[in-house]
Formats: sequence, structure tokens, C-alpha cells
Amino acid sequence: MISASFCFAQFIPQRGRPLPVPGSPQNEPTDPRNQVPPQNEENTEENIDSLREKLDKKKDSIIYNSTYIRYTKEEYLKDSTRLFPIDTTVKNFHRYRILDDPEHPTMNLGLLGLSYRDMLFEPAKTIGFDVGYHYYDRYLLKPEDIIYYKARSPYTDLYYVTPAFGRLSEQMFAVTHSQNIKPNWNIGASFAKKGSRSYYGAPARQADRVVVNHLNAALWTWYESPNKRYTLLANAIFNNLKGYENGSILNDSIFTEPTNVAPEFEESRLSTAKHNWHNNSIYLKQFYNIGKQKTIDSNSNVLPTQRVSYNLQYQTQKFYFTNDGFDDTGLLKNYFIYQDSSKTGDSTKLNHLKNEFNYSFYLRGKSVSFLRNELKVEVGIQHDFYSYEQFTFKTNFQDITLKGNANYGFNDKANLNVKLSQIIQGRNFGDFLYEAQSEIKLGNKIGSVIFEGYSQNQSPALIYERQVTNHYQWNLSFKKITTQHLGFSYVIPKYFLKAKAEYYLVNNHLYFEQGTDSDASPTQYGSAINLLKLSLRKDFKFGKFTFENYLVYQKTDNENILRTPEIYTFHSLYFSQNFFKVLKTDIGIDVKYFSKYTSPKYAPAIGVFYNGGNVQFDTYPIADVWIRTNWKRANLFLRYDYLNQGLFSKGYYTVNRYPMPYSLAKFGVSWKFYD
Repeated sequence: MISASFCFAQFIPQRGRPLPVPGSPQNEPTDPRNQVPPQNEENTEENIDSLREKLDKKKDSIIYNSTYIRYTKEEYLKDSTRLFPIDTTVKNFHRYRILDDPEHPTMNLGLLGLSYRDMLFEPAKTIGFDVGYHYYDRYLLKPEDIIYYKARSPYTDLYYVTPAFGRLSEQMFAVTHSQNIKPNWNIGASFAKKGSRSYYGAPARQADRVVVNHLNAALWTWYESPNKRYTLLANAIFNNLKGYENGSILNDSIFTEPTNVAPEFEESRLSTAKHNWHNNSIYLKQFYNIGKQKTIDSNSNVLPTQRVSYNLQYQTQKFYFTNDGFDDTGLLKNYFIYQDSSKTGDSTKLNHLKNEFNYSFYLRGKSVSFLRNELKVEVGIQHDFYSYEQFTFKTNFQDITLKGNANYGFNDKANLNVKLSQIIQGRNFGDFLYEAQSEIKLGNKIGSVIFEGYSQNQSPALIYERQVTNHYQWNLSFKKITTQHLGFSYVIPKYFLKAKAEYYLVNNHLYFEQGTDSDASPTQYGSAINLLKLSLRKDFKFGKFTFENYLVYQKTDNENILRTPEIYTFHSLYFSQNFFKVLKTDIGIDVKYFSKYTSPKYAPAIGVFYNGGNVQFDTYPIADVWIRTNWKRANLFLRYDYLNQGLFSKGYYTVNRYPMPYSLAKFGVSWKFYD
């Protein structure tokens, strides 16, 4: 630069113009970076240095957007680091109620945050110890739910849902923040609250009482070593779920007989009964790659040859049920501990320590594709230690589980995956879960077929065998539950089609039924139960119109035990349009329908649904209209639930005596910040 007469790198040509040359008369100084110094050769060098100094002092500006934010989850880090762009679209944004998942509907008490059970037959694929309380599961934040970010700029997401007008029946607020301390080290935190007031029968007729008050919070970090051999995931999770039980309303003809009482002031059976869950955990998982590594995507992704991993988790769970006073309606039948009936204070506590070690190795061909001539074998061992306490009953026990996983990609069109889990020592000795899945890709237009199946041998959940609470006491023994499953799927992504057929064979099925005292009692069905489940997902697009459809047919040879609807359908029709060139908007209607079935009863003291009576309700389609839009970094929706209330009936049930919500308008917004 000292020997050069001129430094042409300082001149940036304007679009459509050649690079200006000092001394050229056609130069027009419209931008400081394109200005040519005066044509005095004596001060040319001085002017160039002054211009350089001026530009160096000018601060660079970067406009950050969603492309600077990537995310992943633990399940996408098992083989390598797989990153995905955050979702900035409005698809499914308006469907915020986790109880009304279109493909996983529930029977529930009618209020977001209270107890529920699956409407379709979906048995849990788990083995080992299970305390048996699952009525709040969907509201829990778990270690596998944590989203880890790679953020080149600080990232924050704010989320809020509230009724658009009228009574504040349901509200949600959530905030997530994440940022990178270093390019290979990310930290983050999240906080969420759910609050609800009763639609029907507020406890003690206090309409403003907050019936549901759920809190979920988490802290996390994700670290990768510069050479991408070592990966660390760590998180701490806090769940505090509170929900009042009204025991159902006394007016069983609320939809058939005229009444002048506002729904929230209907008299209920319980006024002070409350569930409270505490579920907290500390989670640590580490990966280390051994041997040669293959890199793809410009060295941003690494495929290991061998990998070891270690997982440590400590979890505390506390389940409380309290009730002040005596139930004079007869809903709570017995008082075993507090016989003076002045107060109920049941508690169940479980501490769980898990240590898991895994080793995997990979055999690959020359290609580095994820599913092409690759064999992955993973073996592991898991140790679980439990400390359980309920009233005066205390016990400690452990399980040791062996795990195996083999995945072979024959080529880029076929693969086979086999998973094995077997408890070889401990309280739940003999439990196993064997799974297999194979996918064959036939082409973009023809699609692919998926074969799957599993065999499961599962110990009974503790709630069926032992209860020492104020209203329930038993000490029983049941056989292990065995489940055989076969499934076949046909998928054509190009045509938005997925068809699936499933067959279940269940032996020694455990469930609750109405006992001699007309209350919930654990029961085991000794014979086999068969169930066939057919499902179809098909979407159609006609210009700016989209028509989404999901249909399920399930048939069992024992409807008295597996009480689920035979037919369930969900449909969504919406119109897409851009307004003012910036508002990407969808306007549509959702309609769901389920056929008539024998509805279950609900036992509030232990949160279980049980078979009782032979009550069936007429069912009609339920329609919700909505509009969702995207404006810059904000997603917004406005919806009106149960639009057709009063058209066929004044209301509906999914659980005996618990009416579902009435029509109500709701508003929601999500705002993302990238800097």
C-alpha cells in the first residue's frame, strides 16, 4: 500500500456503472464510498487516507432475521448435530389448546389445565416403574421437550393468549430467551403460566376464582467443543401445577331444561378440593466421538465413527390432593385416614435417580448420506433408583435395563431399525419392549410404505396395586400387561397423503371400573382384547383454498372395557390471502366430530377415569371459526370456539356430568425478537 499510487479497493461502483477512476470526469459523488478525491496529485494520497479513516469509524450494521436462528432437540443430536430453522409461519398457530390436538383428541373436564384422558386408543410404549398418575401429563415440561438454539444474535419469543372479550376464562403467557455466549456455546431460559376459571360450576360459586394455575420454567445450556467431538446438554426444569376440582355440577339437565343461573354460578359438588403437582428435574447428557469423523455441510455437521454417551437425571415428583371440609353430596365415599371428615391431605412422593451409559459405532460406505449403506449399532445400560412414599408406606427399589438399537440403511430408499429394551434386574424384572420399523421409498409420486410393530411386557402401574389415601385404600396384585402391535403406513408427501392401519392385541388389560360402593376400583381383564385402528390424513389444495382432513375408525371386540368412539374426524377449510402485501392471512373453519360412545366417570380424589353406568350422549359436529395472520415478526390469531352452539344442541359432554366449554372468542399473539 505504501508503494501504490492509488488504492482502487476504496471505490465501490454503483449498479450499472463502471468503477470510477481518479481523474475521470464522469464520476458523480452520490455516496461517500463512491466519491473521488480532488484531482490534485499532491494531496491525493492524503485525501484517500482521510476517507479510509472516516469509513473505518463508521459502524457496520447487520439486519438480523430468522435465518440467524437455528434450533435442535436431543433426539436430533444422537447421530450428529442437525439444525433446523425456527418456524415463523402461522400454520397451526391458532390451535393452542393441547387438549384439542386434531390428531390426538381427549376426553376432559372441559377446562384447559384440568384432568383428561386420550379419546383414541393410544397405549404408552414404556416399561419399568410407573406411579400411575397421568392426568396432568400434557401440561408438564420434560427434559426431552427442551429446544436448544444456535443463535447468532439474542433470540426472544413472547406468547400470549386471552379471551377477546367477556369473561377471562383461559389465559396463557410464555417467554423464551436464548443466546450464544460463544459460537459453540448456547444458554437459554423459558417461563410459562396457564390460568383458567370455570365455565360451569365455579368452586363455592366464586366465579372469579382461578381454578387452574400452572407454572413451567426451565434453564438450559448446549455446548459443543471446537473440534465437534464433545457435546454437552444440561437443563433444570420446574413444574408446579395446581387445579381445583369441582366434582361436576349438580344440574345434570343444564342443556335440556331452561335455567336462569349463569353457567359459572351453577352449584358444584366440591368447593375446596385441589390437586397440586411438583415435578422438578436436573438433567445432564454428554456425547463424545471416538475415532475418525466425517464432515459434511462445509464442516458444520459431523458424522462420528464411534460415540459414547452418558446421561444423568435426578427427578422429584410430589402429588398432593387436599380438601377442606366434608363432602355432603356423597361423591367422596370413604374417609380412611381423616375419619372426622374435617380435612383431606393426601400426598404421594417419588424421587428418581437415573444413570445411563451408551456406546455406538457406525459402519459406512463412501457416501455420507444418513440412510445409505450405513449400519449403526448402539448398546447401553440404564440404572434407575426410586424412593417412594405414600402416607406411612415407604420403600426403595431399583431397576437395571439393557438397551440395544440397530439401524441399517440398505440404500437411500430402504432402511430397517430394531430396538430392544429389557429389564434384567430389579422390581420390574421381566419387563421388555421390542420394536422394529422398516421404510421403503418408492418415489416422489408413488410415495413410501412403512412397516412397524412392537411387543411389550409391562408391569402394572402402582396406582392399581397399592393406594393408601383418605378416600381409597387397597393392596392388590396383578399380572403384567402384554401388548402386540402391527402397523402399516402408506405416505405420499407430494399429495399430502398418509394412510395407516394398526392392529392391537392386549392381554391382562388394567382399567378402573365402578365398584360395589359406586366408586372407582382397579380391575384386570384376563382375556385378550383386539382392536383395529384405521386412520387417514389427506389435504387438498385448490388455488388459495386448503382443505385438511383427518379421519379415524377404530373397532374393538370389547366396547364395554375400551370405551372410545368408533369414528373420529377432523376437518379444516381455510382461504389464504396477502393483504397490503405484508399481511399473510388465513381465514378458515375447523370442524370435529366423534361418534356416540359410553362416556366414563371421573374420580377427582385420584384423578382417574373409570367405567361406570351406561350413559351415552348424542354427538354433533363442533365448529370453530378463526383468522390467523403474520405481520413482520408477529403472528396473531382470533378465533371463535363452538360457533354452532344452539344449532343442534345447547352443549355437549365427553365425560359424564362434566359439560364442555360454551362458545367464546379468543385472541393470541406470538412476537419474535432476533436482536
